[in-house]
Amino acid sequence: MAHVRAHPRRNAFTLIELLVVIAVIALLIGILLPSLGEARRSGRTTICLSNMKELGTATQSYTADYQDKLYAFTISSKTASLLTYPDLIAQAAGAGNNALEAHSAQAIDIIRRRTGRDAASLPQINGWIPDVLYTHLVLQDYLASRLPEKLVVCPEDRNRNLWQSDPIGFMQGAFNPAPNPLSPRWPYSSTYEHVYCHYAPDRCDNGPGVTQATAHNLYYFVNPTNVTDPGAYLGRRKVTEISFLSQKVQMYDLQVRHRGKAQFYYGYADAVAPLLFYDASVRVLRTGPARDPLENGVTIPIDANSGWDPSTPNSTSPLMVQYTPAAWETPIRGGGSSVSLPGFYRWSRRGLKGVDYGGTEPK
Repeated sequence: MAHVRAHPRRNAFTLIELLVVIAVIALLIGILLPSLGEARRSGRTTICLSNMKELGTATQSYTADYQDKLYAFTISSKTASLLTYPDLIAQAAGAGNNALEAHSAQAIDIIRRRTGRDAASLPQINGWIPDVLYTHLVLQDYLASRLPEKLVVCPEDRNRNLWQSDPIGFMQGAFNPAPNPLSPRWPYSSTYEHVYCHYAPDRCDNGPGVTQATAHNLYYFVNPTNVTDPGAYLGRRKVTEISFLSQKVQMYDLQVRHRGKAQFYYGYADAVAPLLFYDASVRVLRTGPARDPLENGVTIPIDANSGWDPSTPNSTSPLMVQYTPAAWETPIRGGGSSVSLPGFYRWSRRGLKGVDYGGTEPK
């Protein structure tokens, strides 16, 4: 007699049950994704704050080792022999009273030594202003950093992070958007800018110095020939010249990157961004006047003072900066090609002797 083997009954989802499971999973994903996005954003903000804090701590170490001097480019035509590479020594030696050419040679000298690149892949560069976006190179040279260094780039600065990832590919046009024309220096630039008085005199109405030019990324160097030592009007500032260490901004980001999904220019009144102060503290503060005394139940700190124009220091009006963004910079709110906004701490009144936050501007 044949035996028939009984097969156990298999349990299976019905179509309706499967759809319910999918719907529950989709609901959970919808709930969790904003939280995960906020956690990632918070993590990137923490990294940015940590970067600035480390730069502030390194600044204090530098001033302690170098007789209270603030790090800055200081090579001039008279000290060109301190550089490493013959072509850069020649560039600095021939600079005369043009400190920018000597500082350019110093910047490229640092990059070559810290990257291992040679003159063929990183030639000398003429006609640029290294002090604005590259002063950090002096500090990185002091720290013996290998370049490019993530420390000087905000994790939300997508373009610079890409440029850093492949400096050679950058020059081959691998990244878009990118500055036009391309220059091999850009992958070594910093997200964080120094205030002008870190490397230039507080005022330039009666002597050499620096002030804003026609656009946010352009500068005037005023009266550069009115000095005995070529290049002495740039660099050579000391921490002892700072009157209010905890109220004077040292470094800032030209873009607000940690407030919501859209990044925007720091000069808007509602901008809130991380700032490094000369006492090595890092704080997230609002740039302009607050519309509401409270934000999410937290009292908003005192806003930034509006600043001045170093070339006309007796004027009570702040220096207005014309923000004309390139393709790789944040667009203007509401469209347009340019907008005029106050300089705030970028051009703080009285320079290193001034106050940016926590008090009125000294007269």
